[in-house]
Amino acid sequence: MRALTWSGSLTAHRRRVLASAVAVALLASLLLPTKVDVPAGPVATKQGARPNVVLIISDDQRVETLAGMPAVQELLVDKGTRFERGMVPTALCCPSRATILTGLYSHNTRVFGNGDVGGPQFGGWSQFHRRGMEYRTMANALQRVGYRTGFFGKYLNDFSKFAPDAYTPPGWDEFTAFKYSRGAYFGYRLTDGSFHGAGSEDYSTDVLAGLAQDFVRSTPKKEPVFVVLAPYGPHSPYVPAPRHIGAADRLPDTAVPQVLPVSLRVPTAEGAQPLWFSRRQADDSDEFDGLRRGQEETLLSVDEAVASMVRTMGRTGRERDTLFVFMSDNGYLWGEHGMVGKDVPYAPATRIPLVVRWDGHVPSGKVDRRLALNVDVAGTIARAASAEMSTDGLNLLGKPKRKGFVLEAMGGYRGRPAYCGWRTKHRMYVRWATGRTELYDYRTDPGEQTNLAGRPEVREVQELMRTKARAACDPEPPGFDW
Repeated sequence: MRALTWSGSLTAHRRRVLASAVAVALLASLLLPTKVDVPAGPVATKQGARPNVVLIISDDQRVETLAGMPAVQELLVDKGTRFERGMVPTALCCPSRATILTGLYSHNTRVFGNGDVGGPQFGGWSQFHRRGMEYRTMANALQRVGYRTGFFGKYLNDFSKFAPDAYTPPGWDEFTAFKYSRGAYFGYRLTDGSFHGAGSEDYSTDVLAGLAQDFVRSTPKKEPVFVVLAPYGPHSPYVPAPRHIGAADRLPDTAVPQVLPVSLRVPTAEGAQPLWFSRRQADDSDEFDGLRRGQEETLLSVDEAVASMVRTMGRTGRERDTLFVFMSDNGYLWGEHGMVGKDVPYAPATRIPLVVRWDGHVPSGKVDRRLALNVDVAGTIARAASAEMSTDGLNLLGKPKRKGFVLEAMGGYRGRPAYCGWRTKHRMYVRWATGRTELYDYRTDPGEQTNLAGRPEVREVQELMRTKARAACDPEPPGFDW
């Protein structure tokens, strides 16, 4: 473990440790984990030597932006497998990160929010902790079979608000997360006690990548490592590293989606758009362009962090036996449906970049067109590590396929109602808590411009997808009732 960076007398330090211990005990009494029954999923079996694992999770990154990340392209995509249909069932930071860590859908973690909308009883770190989910993450599974585990970056929303200063979640040998903020590029404190200001050397993506590399270098080569690097980029506010200001001009046009004009935004057979929809719309093309540029520029430092992690694994003799996973927690709308943001069932919010590299085990330069979800990541990693872990997901290193998956969310920002839905390769069905339904066919309508719900020619398909959604969205998210 790295030394604490704050100063003070030994007596003062002991007082702080004692106070923190009391706080942890108090927290445990207030947030007692409850017993959780979850369905059994893929269970890893012994299959030889355990690889090192490096999991990199970006924040709010849409899939097209991979085109502007040369290191990810060269070191991961070209040498590994890109999942063309990487997706998330719940397109919001904390629910998705809870799913990534546990391999469980939100209806099993019961983490549906970030802890602000709806309160901590429905989301955020406190719900994750209270439900006992911190004891069933892949960190615990890998630690049990001999991995040294390290986490660096954005953990779960509201962690810093409710967790005591000395608290380290179970399963992590080294844990350094943002403290007193959900994350930031400059002017932030980390849980190791260090404060980082406004200097170029304080840029959080660089700092976190450096800590992750130190963790790898400090681990004996014979001991496998599990490293999670979770930078804040490209989350808003979009502050690039000083060296990348203005660099978006050099990115390829393929990373820029077409923003639909107002006249084409989701015509519907059910009448006018709901009020919450109007509240979230923005018509300023300059806003869309500024958003795109900001995200692309902040991703350049993430790209460099990926390169530095791969380089460090190589210099420590680990690269050839390392499973690399690169992904985002959710996608992001850049003007589709007239919206900016996530937290909706539409494709730009639910699609994510997802790339896996493991030399000799994963095909290089391959595009996998299966429906691959964040819920699959934990089980896949556990399988590779010969660790036992029950999840809701599939093993992406094998050949299992799914025909569809659930879309689910509690009520969200600016009055967005709760919803349940079903997504396949070619269609998306969603039913809102208000009773409104939407149905899109991506083969003829990739931009989700025409809502087919209620049309006679799709009645049978709509009823089938509703049946699938109703069976899978169980228990229902808060605020939703079929």
